[in-house]
Amino acid sequence: MIKVLKKYLNSPKFCEFIRFCIVGAFATILDAAIFYTVIRFASYRTALVCGYLLSLVANYFLTVLWTFKKKPSKKNAFGVLIAHLLNLFVVRMGLMFIFINKMGVDDDLAYIPTLAISTITNFFVVRFFIYFFSKNK
Repeated sequence: MIKVLKKYLNSPKFCEFIRFCIVGAFATILDAAIFYTVIRFASYRTALVCGYLLSLVANYFLTVLWTFKKKPSKKNAFGVLIAHLLNLFVVRMGLMFIFINKMGVDDDLAYIPTLAISTITNFFVVRFFIYFFSKNK
């Protein structure tokens, strides 16, 4: 059992997952900091877009170069952009709308479960696009 665990912990896939979590945490903190700054003088929609798009740029380069050890390309950038825009405008905006307008949750509070749910969906979609559109597969 311990040998299997050691093998898994030293595997490239596990290291990739750890790097993804670190990049994701950084992008999440950046996203949240921008969201909570912008929401003080703009709508939650504007704050959501600003935080998401600015963290997306940092996230893309860190994810491609460091997490998955791929080369940035127009193809994987396009794929990641599409994945993130779907996540932003379908998953995040949809969840925020439901939490705020249908359930009456305060926008500051609604951001938290929205972020958690969208992070899970985003991992699978972004990983797919990076591997699918990378030149050095």
